[in-house]
Amino acid sequence: MAAIADEVELLWALIRQRYGARLDEAQLKIVRETLEGLARDVAALRGAKIPDDAEPAQPFIPFRAEP
Repeated sequence: MAAIADEVELLWALIRQRYGARLDEAQLKIVRETLEGLARDVAALRGAKIPDDAEPAQPFIPFRAEP
């Protein structure tokens, strides 16, 4: 969890520096909550073990109209 918090803090500092003057406190709160949710989601995706030879769950079959 510390890695997630560190990532959120880094992104939060960047956003506040670039856009803090343009956003009010309510908007900044929404951005912060969104960052925290995204960081949790990304951590879950990074934690998924997918082998290199895994096939896609849904195979792609292109449609070809009859001539």
